[in-house]
Amino acid sequence: MTRDRWIQLGAAVVLVASLSGAGRLMPAINASASDAQLKYTDEASAGAPAPVVVAQSIGVVRGIIANYLWIRADKLKEDGKFFEAYHLSRWITQLQPRYASVWQFQAWNMAYNISVATHTRTERWQWVRDGIELLRNHGIRYNPSEMMLYRELAWFFLHKIEGFTDDANRFYKQQMADEWQGLLGEPPYAHEERIAWIQQVAEAPQRWDRVVEIEPAAADLYAALLDAGFGLDADLLRTVELIRAIGASPIAQRTGLATRIGEITNVRTLSPEAQVLYGPVVALRPLLADERFKAAWPLVLAHVRKRVLLDQYNMDPVYMLRFTREHGPLDWRCPASHSLYWAAVGVERGLSRRDQADFDRINTDRLLFHSEQALKRAGRIYYDFITKELTSGPDLRFVPYYENVYVLMNERMIKSRIIEDPMTFIDGYRNFLIDAVREYYMFGEYEKAQEVYDRLRRDEKFLQWDKPDRFTHALEEFILLETGDRWSSIHVATNDVIALLTTAFRRGLARGDQKTYTANLRMARAIYDYFYREVGNPTTAVTPEQGRLTFEWNNMILQAFRMAMTDGNSTMAERLALWERADNDYKLKTYDVIVGDLAEAVSRSGLPLKLDEAFPPPNGLDEYRRLKAAESGRDTGAPPVPIERK
Repeated sequence: MTRDRWIQLGAAVVLVASLSGAGRLMPAINASASDAQLKYTDEASAGAPAPVVVAQSIGVVRGIIANYLWIRADKLKEDGKFFEAYHLSRWITQLQPRYASVWQFQAWNMAYNISVATHTRTERWQWVRDGIELLRNHGIRYNPSEMMLYRELAWFFLHKIEGFTDDANRFYKQQMADEWQGLLGEPPYAHEERIAWIQQVAEAPQRWDRVVEIEPAAADLYAALLDAGFGLDADLLRTVELIRAIGASPIAQRTGLATRIGEITNVRTLSPEAQVLYGPVVALRPLLADERFKAAWPLVLAHVRKRVLLDQYNMDPVYMLRFTREHGPLDWRCPASHSLYWAAVGVERGLSRRDQADFDRINTDRLLFHSEQALKRAGRIYYDFITKELTSGPDLRFVPYYENVYVLMNERMIKSRIIEDPMTFIDGYRNFLIDAVREYYMFGEYEKAQEVYDRLRRDEKFLQWDKPDRFTHALEEFILLETGDRWSSIHVATNDVIALLTTAFRRGLARGDQKTYTANLRMARAIYDYFYREVGNPTTAVTPEQGRLTFEWNNMILQAFRMAMTDGNSTMAERLALWERADNDYKLKTYDVIVGDLAEAVSRSGLPLKLDEAFPPPNGLDEYRRLKAAESGRDTGAPPVPIERK
């Protein structure tokens, strides 16, 4: 035998011995990896591509293959080939589902890279949602204590959907509100009622046989649902919410939609499009009204909601209940509620990991702060399930819960020795409370504004050596001083005053909230007077958007009213209510200017309303037109030129 043959034979023996030794070591390695919660899956994924099945079947070599695929996917991403990187990373997740970084890579690629490469809002939302579902329904299930994945998922909700960096963010918010109202229904407003609302779901039985045991009529209801074409799923929940919304929506009542749907007895008489939308409503409505099932319905709906949350969203209603108690009146239609949920769950589960990186804990915990801030800023959701119009606004009920997070984070981090200084987060906390003082005051909560301000004045931890006089002023003077430097600009002062007045109309008068209406008017007037007192008496201000604008109180009120009536962010329900409640003088002085926009809004809404039914001309309109023509020297005695209406 030649020397080369001996070398080849020796190499073969070493190879066999090495593979045999590696095979014998695998049980110990798997056990160690399992203890550290890093264990790879031991089975080939069902439906996986052939290369993945082969790689998983050859044991330790799959690590080499996964490394090659990972390097290749990263290179494709750097080259901007996001779709190719997406397919490769799918293979890697099937090869090594316990490798958290690949889940993070793939989800980010979908939500941030591929989504913006598409051409429509619907396509973009689909990729963002797919990225969320990948982490929530798969990555976290495989890696339940990997804090990095929870942090990433919370960030998607807070930054991609709740934030404003993506120009399709309003569409994302609307889609999410529609999805979650269809799932859980519209929540009550009061905090205690909201706790009871989610508690029904948290305490519902998980198993159907337990539902039937508690309420025997549920078995007959289930049989009736099957006959009507329904299952115990999310489609049933959406149809129930649609029926409720039709009965509760002022627009549905005003347009006669509720009456017409109530008169439908045979869906075959409807158009194909109407059959798809209202056929389930017609089929389910008799079952909701059937007295035999009156006691069974609440339990059945709570059971279905619980199963959908657990199975389709990987969310535990028990956590949802606890966080609603501990972190404020969470509305699950709001993305910030979900960012708070996943950040809070991630920290709790991640603390069980011995090797969890400190920065992962800190960054995930910080998202609790940011989520509470976002909820305070925009946690009040107004969503019309009929017209699909969404608006949101501040919910100052979250202010005290921010302090709970501050105390919790300090205790947790000091206990884990991540930080030693309990003042680490004091600057952010101080700024949050200063904003709370201003916002309480602007929304008419003067006593609460004073209460928070007194805390800032009394508690030594909020004092600043470089600003010793910061909290020594009277409340209103403090608010003006904190933000007054911005109002030395006529443009800033004008914009802030009009913003406050517009908010007074949209969130106050349109919703029958007299306190908000009065508070915004008062704050707007305070800024207006502050400008005149500190800066002087300008005659005009010029902005590219507004043209030449007289800085005069009544003119600004009229401009704000026009904006509230025509702004694309105003819902049809807001416009209808505001027009009904507004002073006739406001309507007289703006009608001819905004009537075209109103006609377009009515046409675009698709509602069976005529312009004059939705927005009746104000009293005295003809006389007002004649007076305006006379003032301008153009009164010819002829009747006014009629406004063209769509």
